[in-house]
This record gives sequence, C-alpha cells and structure tokens, in this order.
Amino acid sequence: MLRSLSFAKKILLAAALVVVFAFSCFILYNDYRQREAVRTDTENYLGEIGTLTASNIQSWLEGRMHLVEGLASQLALLDQPDEANIARQLEQPVFSRNFASVYLGEAASGTFTMRPYDAMPEGYDPRTRAWYKDALAADRLIVTEPFVDAGTGEQILAMSLPVRHAGQLLGVAAGDMKLETLTAILNSLKFDGAGYAFLVSDAGKILLHPDSGLVLKTLAEAYPKGAPNIVPGVHEVELDGRSQFVSFTPVKGLPGVTWYVALVLDRDTAYSMLSEFRTSAIVATLIAVVGIMLLLGMLIRVLMQPLTDMGRAMQDIAQGEGDLTKRLKVTSNDEFGTLANAFNRFVERIHESIREVAGTARQLHDVAQLVVNASNSSMANSDEQSNRTNSVAAAINELGAAAQEIARNAADASHHASDANHQAEDGKQVVEQTIRAMNELSEKISASCANIEALNSRTVNIGQILEVIKG
Repeated sequence: MLRSLSFAKKILLAAALVVVFAFSCFILYNDYRQREAVRTDTENYLGEIGTLTASNIQSWLEGRMHLVEGLASQLALLDQPDEANIARQLEQPVFSRNFASVYLGEAASGTFTMRPYDAMPEGYDPRTRAWYKDALAADRLIVTEPFVDAGTGEQILAMSLPVRHAGQLLGVAAGDMKLETLTAILNSLKFDGAGYAFLVSDAGKILLHPDSGLVLKTLAEAYPKGAPNIVPGVHEVELDGRSQFVSFTPVKGLPGVTWYVALVLDRDTAYSMLSEFRTSAIVATLIAVVGIMLLLGMLIRVLMQPLTDMGRAMQDIAQGEGDLTKRLKVTSNDEFGTLANAFNRFVERIHESIREVAGTARQLHDVAQLVVNASNSSMANSDEQSNRTNSVAAAINELGAAAQEIARNAADASHHASDANHQAEDGKQVVEQTIRAMNELSEKISASCANIEALNSRTVNIGQILEVIKG
C-alpha cells in the first residue's frame, strides 16, 4: 500500500503519525499528572472536609458533655439528694434545650428520675442498662453508641457520668440526645449529589448513615466486595459496580468511644475534569492533524515543484522522445537546487556522449561502406581467379594426358631411334617442370581460397555491425 503512495503523501502520512504520536504522549503524560493531581486534591479536600466535620461533631458533643458534667456536679452538691431536689435540677431549661431528656439512676434504690417525664416499661431498672454499667466501669464520663430508647423506641445517643455525694455513689446521671443534629451535620455533605458522609465506630459498626438500612451494620456488610480499612486517609472501594473514594477522619476528644467521620465521593465524578480534558485533547489532536496536513500539503506542493519538474524531464528522456537540450531551472541553493544542478550536468554529459556516438556512427558507416565496396571487388576478383584456376586445372589435366601419351610414344619409339632418347629426356624434364609449376599454382590457389574465406567472414561481421547501426 505504501508503495503506491507518492512521496508527498508519504510525508503527509508521516507528519500526521508524528503529530498523533506527540499528542498521544502529551495526553498520556498529562492525564497521568492530572490524575495524580486530582487524587492529591481529592485527598486534601476530603481530609479538610473530614477534619472540619469531625471538629463540628466534636464541638457539638463536647458542649453537651460539659452540661452533663455540670449536672453531675450540681447533683453531688445537693444537701438532700431526694427525688424532689433531683427533679428540680433536671428541669433546668438549659438541659431541655440541649437534650431530649436528662435523668439519674440511683445506685441504692434503682430509682429512675427523668425529665421531661416519660413512663418507662414495668420492671425497668437503670442499673442494668449499658449507659449505667459502662459509666461505672469507666468511672468517668462516657459517650455511648447509638441505641434504641426503651421508652420512645427512638434511636438516641447518651452521655453518662457517675455522681458521688459525700463520697458515696449516688448514681449515674445521663442525658439523651436525638441524632437529628448529627444527622443534619453529616447530611449537609452531599458533594452535589456525588457523595455522602456517615459515622462509623473503630470496630466498623455504622452509627449514622443516609441509608437507614445500613445503620448499626458493619462495613463488611455495606461493602461486600471489600471493606476499606478504618485508618486515616483515602481508600478506593467498589460499590454497586462503581468505584468510590472513602476517607476516614477521627472524631477526637470523645471519652469511651472512637468514632470516625467517613466521607464517600464517586471516583468518576472526582475524575470528571479528566474526562473533559481527554475529550478536549482528542478534539485538539484531530484539529491539529487536519490543519497540519492542509498547511503541509500546500507547503510540500511548493517545495516539491523542482522535484516534480525533474521527474517530468526524466520521464521524457525515459520514453525515448526526450529533448536532451532541456535543462532545469535552479532557483535555490538547497538540496533541490543541488539535485537540479547535478541533473543538468548529467543530462549535458549524456548529450555530449550521444553527439560523440553519433559522430562515431557516421564514421563507422563510411568505413563500413568502403569495406562493403572492397568486399564486392574482392568477391569479383575471386570469381575471376576461380575461373582462371579452373582453366589452368583443365589445361594441366590435358597436359598430363598428353604427357602420358608422349611417354607411351617415347617408349615405343626408343627402339626405333637412339637419338630420340635425348629428346625424350628433355621432354621428361619439361614435364617435371610443368608438374612442379602446377603444384605451386595449386598451393597459391589454396592460399587464395583461404584468404577469400577470411575476407568473406569479415565481410559478414561488417554487415552485422552495419545492421546494428542501422537498427
């Protein structure tokens, strides 16, 4: 496929790939840096919000803990800690404004005095309740985990503190608080619908949660695919097929309990800015590729014009009808200018070589014509010499026959005349000289034939050369 593309298109394709690669590397690197920055910002944001929320919860609880401590101090200072005096202390407006109810469970009799008054179930003994026993065991102010109120059936939170009168245990004073205020504090953190907050104990029990079905359940039940560890910091968990960031911030200053404010933020929402950046980066990449290809295409068309002219000139030469007098215009000193100069010198040398070849061909044609004429003359002389040779050979044959006849006649006449012997000897010498002359003549004829054959072969070669030149 690449072989069928022009050089300019290959440059455009390479440039587009380089731009895409560069933008891709930039997007990946920036995405990584942005992801780290968003993760850091998210951790800092959740940490700050968690700290602020935990501080608000701590301040809210500490104010009420001070009220419970004040109540215990007032009860301890009563001259007569009877039910009437105890009731008057519990009926103070400051307690009614900040607590759902305040009460005292007496150690000796188990009497339970509560304001505002609410009837308790029959057989109710405060000394068996967790808020009473835990305060005695700790011998200090404690905060209980949320529990269901025996009288109202509502989920409440209690603060309790042992009360000692004249060095003797009078009982345990406590105040119940509804969880509406804490719930309101936590529900105020909705993160524009992308998250929520809940309260969890160090044991993993969920104390307050926007989903009432998860209250008093464990984190393992809330996150079946893997509960996060309750340690300060941000953790990534999966719930209902979506990834979430969960951070835990401890609520400090709570006696007897360790609670954490858990903040949950949807991971995709936290990284939504990254999605927008990726989309913008992809659009910018496409625009850059199209823009660069258009600009580079126009620029290549201008820059490649010398190479196009050179290609057209070389194509003319390759087709056999090219004009070797044609030269390229050199308009620059760059690589194309150097290539154009080299092309012009190359064509000039070819042109000069063609002129030399043409001159040599004309000279060779003239020489070949002379050779042809000489060959024709030699062939004519050869024919004449052949005829003469044939005549001499016939004469020799006749002479030989005559010599044999003379020899017979001489033999027959030898006995007739003795003087004919000398004549016969002279005739014999003449015959021998004639034979020698015939042999010499035969050798010369053979040499002439060899020369004629060589000349004929050279004539054929010259004819082939002439055919090649004419072709």
